[in-house]
Amino acid sequence: MVVKRIFILAGEASGDVLGAELVRALRRIQPQLHIDAWGGTELSRALNKPVLRNLDQLAFMGFWDVFRNAGAVRANFAAARAVLSEPWDLVVLIDYPGFNLRLAKWMATRPWRSQRRVVQLVAPSVWAWKEGRVQILKQAYDAVIPLLPFEPEFLAKRGVNAPFFGHPALDRFAPGSATESGVLVLAPGSRKAELQRLAPVFAATAARLGMKPRWIRPSSWTEGAYRAMLREALQAEPHGELAEGMASARGARAALVASGTATLELALLKVPMVVAYKVDALSFALAKRLVKVKYVSLVNLVLGREAVNERLQNQCAPEVLAQDLSELMADGPLRSMMLADFEQFAAALGEGGAMDRTASYLLQE
Repeated sequence: MVVKRIFILAGEASGDVLGAELVRALRRIQPQLHIDAWGGTELSRALNKPVLRNLDQLAFMGFWDVFRNAGAVRANFAAARAVLSEPWDLVVLIDYPGFNLRLAKWMATRPWRSQRRVVQLVAPSVWAWKEGRVQILKQAYDAVIPLLPFEPEFLAKRGVNAPFFGHPALDRFAPGSATESGVLVLAPGSRKAELQRLAPVFAATAARLGMKPRWIRPSSWTEGAYRAMLREALQAEPHGELAEGMASARGARAALVASGTATLELALLKVPMVVAYKVDALSFALAKRLVKVKYVSLVNLVLGREAVNERLQNQCAPEVLAQDLSELMADGPLRSMMLADFEQFAAALGEGGAMDRTASYLLQE
């Protein structure tokens, strides 16, 4: 199938970055492609035009957050069906599994489905919970492209077409090291609900340590919007500086970070970290019953051990986090071991050029 028209759907900030990287890689091969997308600032920049639907209408997470925004979720699904009914040659759904799996199942029932390829970039965590979703991956997608090294074998054994090209984050930061800054980085996530839960805890942790932090602002938010959300979450003006993108963490002494792609990026930047996360009580109770893995951070999942501390729910508290960070910021075996673990982690992710290989695969006839 000759690919001329592509639709990309990214429902959260990490997917927005991946989508932008994919657009640039696709156009390096075939500059005249027609591409439209749902996503955020990064995708809009890569496309050099506005996205059709923005992240602020999409990024809901956790049972309670989705439930409270059920009307918006239904409206998004109806809008997605309308867009996907147009004649696309290739549809790339990025991460955002609750929504994208539902879309893929719907597309599988359409008469035009055989005239297009549907691909999922970033495999849903079926190895962690809801393994039954493997059947959707097998039946509703032409391919699922995983980014973590242990996923291809798991998926292939269950009949999913899961080619592995490495992790695009390996190309995300310019090579080289930065001068040690002594800064404490705070990265409480990209969704409003995450900021509301985590920003007060992160700010209180920095205050306990007597440090003015560097808040990492995802590029999907303007500085004004991010500052306003922090102000709302903290009920005060945020102390410290705001910096855009995880590249701004290079050279930091340590980081306090929400679970997610940011943990992977900090490991590649060799910034020692503590991972912290909270969700609503109902979502956590459901997760405890369903999740089959020990860890939540990508570093620990890939290495198969607790290389970085994970502080969840009640342990996500300023007194606990400040103690962890204090120990990590001191020179000694704990810090040295974590930095060595990051070297092993980066080696496990594969080689650079992953998105170029992915784009070549997607455009093959």
